[in-house]
Amino acid sequence: MAIIYPLASSSKGNCIYVGNQQSGVLIDAGIGIRAFAAHLALIGIPPEAIKGIFVTHEHTDHVKGLERIQKALKVPVYGSKGTLKRLIEKKVLPPFAPMQLAEEETVLSGCSVIPFATPHDSEQSQCYRIRTAEGTSAVVCTDLGHMTDEIHRHLLGSDVVMLESNYEESMLAAGSYPYFLKRRIAGLTGHLSNLDCAAEIRRLYDEGVRKFILGHLSEENNRPEIAYANIVETLGRCGATLGKDFELMVAPRENHGKWIDF
Repeated sequence: MAIIYPLASSSKGNCIYVGNQQSGVLIDAGIGIRAFAAHLALIGIPPEAIKGIFVTHEHTDHVKGLERIQKALKVPVYGSKGTLKRLIEKKVLPPFAPMQLAEEETVLSGCSVIPFATPHDSEQSQCYRIRTAEGTSAVVCTDLGHMTDEIHRHLLGSDVVMLESNYEESMLAAGSYPYFLKRRIAGLTGHLSNLDCAAEIRRLYDEGVRKFILGHLSEENNRPEIAYANIVETLGRCGATLGKDFELMVAPRENHGKWIDF
């Protein structure tokens, strides 16, 4: 059985494990090594199960624990050419750290990882579709200002999709952020809103996807219960019932043992 386990997911830190008890991959390493070790131990995944760290982009909430976690795991770091360049320039990783380009399919211990480009205000961001040794697939897709046809194609046919539901539009508009930051978040290279996320999940549900995780929620401009209710209501309008027709989870800021198997 494969699982997707978001150790942490928010605007302050992101780190997701995809795999089984014996082997898997880490998507991003935006948390401290102590939190990483503690959250992983909660579900009995040994560190040696992780065969590689795939970085979506260079923003701090995705890489702040990368150097120490990589040193502890002694595995390569994968990313786009632009992301790896920025990791060195920002001294997130030393130049001699083991790094590999992930611009095409990468196979590790029977696990296949396929990158795809995302529209985000970073050097060369991308997200990942993971096909496990069991033949099932999961997608981790956050930090995108808008959906594209290419992204939608990569989400289709997945057994579980983790999709960004970053902000509630009314909360962002009324919140304390300065105007330039609000524009950046809601822009075409910013983040997906709850409504954006719900529209894509409705499309995916209509095309056969049944398991969803809402990720990268803003701590200032969203609430888990709002994002959750938004999807339940959206899918309810097409006659779908939570628990019967689809499974839904909000990735917590700090996870204490919740995952979805697929």
